Amino acid sequence: MKISFSNIAGWALGGFYLSLMPSVMRSLPGEHSDFINVIVVAILTLSGCAAILACQSLHAGKLLMAGSFALAAGTGVTLWGVHLASGTTLLAGTIVAGLGFGANFSGASRSVFPLAEPHERAGLLSAFYVESYSAFSLPVILAGLCIPRFGLLDTTYGFGALIVLFALVSCVITSFTVKVGVRQA
Repeated sequence: MKISFSNIAGWALGGFYLSLMPSVMRSLPGEHSDFINVIVVAILTLSGCAAILACQSLHAGKLLMAGSFALAAGTGVTLWGVHLASGTTLLAGTIVAGLGFGANFSGASRSVFPLAEPHERAGLLSAFYVESYSAFSLPVILAGLCIPRFGLLDTTYGFGALIVLFALVSCVITSFTVKVGVRQA
């Protein structure tokens, strides 16, 4: 279950950045360049890649905990940057959230995939990606439906708050399972 919460939070973050962030960046005062949108998404994915490469020797449970915490903190800082209309704060939050995104993905996949027997791996991988891409796309569709009613910024805050909530739930569940010695899965 902890993997689901962390996986959903991580992939929803990707959907958040690819769907709402270009419009959010355009709403901030200052230069409105499409290049800035590319930079924000690149920073998210490159910091995620850096986390995966840097944390290869860490235990999957530690990666899930650290990744979920970084994802929650980074998303919170990003939302604070949106509130302040500060591109610098938003980019700092993006780096931290990206580190969490990478650590979460690495921890989730390293926790789940070894549990399957060789003949079960294709089905497990398929189910993992169905959950991942659903978490990536369904909140985006909901956000698209909410924007006309609540506006871009309120929808952004709501979407971001759900990501933070899922990441924090993952932290709590991961912390609980580590303390009571529940098998990491």
